Amino acid sequence: MGLINKTAREHYEGSDGIQNTGDENYGQSYNNNSIFSYQFISLEDIINQFIVAYVGDGKIIPKIRRLDVSFHAQRALQELSFDTFKSFKSQELTVPPTLTLPLPQDYVNYTKLSWVDTAGIKRIIYPISKTSNPTAYQQDSDGKLKFEDNIYIKTNQVGTKIYTEYGITSRDKEGNYVGQTSRQGKFKSQIPLEKFPFETRVDVTGPTRVNPGNGNNNTNYLFYGGGGVNDMKINFHGDYPNIKVGQTVFGPGIPANTTVAAVSEQTGGNYRGTSITMTNPKYEADQLKETPVGGQRGPGRPANNMIPGTQVIIVDLNKESASWKNYKAHLPNDVVENYEDYSRFIADGERYGIDPQHAQSNGSYYIDSNAGLVHFSSAMSGRTIVIDYLSDSLGTDDEMKVHKLAEEAMYKCIAYSIVSTRANVQEYIVRRFQKDRFAAVRKAKLRLSNLKLEELTQILRSKSKQIKH
Repeated sequence: MGLINKTAREHYEGSDGIQNTGDENYGQSYNNNSIFSYQFISLEDIINQFIVAYVGDGKIIPKIRRLDVSFHAQRALQELSFDTFKSFKSQELTVPPTLTLPLPQDYVNYTKLSWVDTAGIKRIIYPISKTSNPTAYQQDSDGKLKFEDNIYIKTNQVGTKIYTEYGITSRDKEGNYVGQTSRQGKFKSQIPLEKFPFETRVDVTGPTRVNPGNGNNNTNYLFYGGGGVNDMKINFHGDYPNIKVGQTVFGPGIPANTTVAAVSEQTGGNYRGTSITMTNPKYEADQLKETPVGGQRGPGRPANNMIPGTQVIIVDLNKESASWKNYKAHLPNDVVENYEDYSRFIADGERYGIDPQHAQSNGSYYIDSNAGLVHFSSAMSGRTIVIDYLSDSLGTDDEMKVHKLAEEAMYKCIAYSIVSTRANVQEYIVRRFQKDRFAAVRKAKLRLSNLKLEELTQILRSKSKQIKH
């Protein structure tokens, strides 16, 4: 009946029989092939024990499906994770020159962000509320919003049926259009064009031949892999310095998710200027095979012609508004840890009347929840930061665990959720379960708050000192 299922020697020495080699899982116990600390109980055990204690003839819940109990247990785990359970989630990252970092995969909300100094001490970074990274749209010189109108119409007749294709050259196996030239997936967009840090547009002006050989086209698709070369290339007649590796390529006949793999200079032939090599997931997967599908023209390659009157668009899809651009470009004043130094406060409200959120030199940040990015001020570049955050404890099976100090709260939450969602249950019974849940959750919060009398007493000792004016 005991819960410990390994000896003390196995606990302290680990699998290699030697202590302190990194393979030890101190305080861990195994349950259904999952590893949990002894202070936790798995959600599966919570469900099993709830069914045993609460469900059956003569019990509170006569009959219920296990699936229903599992649903209410997961919902209870989510709710208790937000404000009752301790948050053990954290990530340590280095802020890159771009001054942005993605939020953790299972992020729900943050508890605090801090940076680590040379002594290993965490310095709290405070959020800033007076800036953001809004969606910026492209405008004409007179202020009108720009829309994508890079469209052509081609009519095909098959038998007695006439097919009109808008801005496409073909469909892929899944029936999706290929050759889209806007981020929204349409040649003629219904919403304004977003503003991107770098965007290059090259007109396709020549005839619908692969290689006209007369230098009049601004573009030339090369995808046959002639001469043993198996690349996807576009040669541009002219120099386009804003094209960088990693940017997304849109154009007639170019499959979705195509990006720039390399940028070079073409010095000979009819197309002297910038040359790019492209790639996309389908093309890369095809190259992994010993024999690419379709020989030299496998999946992921552009269509076999260019469409005059359209454009090839190479764009960096990272959003950058003027607000974010100015915020990350701002260089804070150099400050020293001298609070009598007048220059410390000159930028934010002078010495008196300073906003307390600016009375520190740890840097600042704001979170763009829609983009899933944390934006840092310029002083944070290169620093090691720690993100302490909340999750809902449902990311993986190993996360679905409950602290034993809150086990009773889980049972009460599940019971109340089941009773309150059932028909023909008298109201006073629902209220009784609601009160039981409230009391159990409150007790769990007090237990998990981890207040120790001696530690609290030590803190309060300094409060008795006389304050001199």
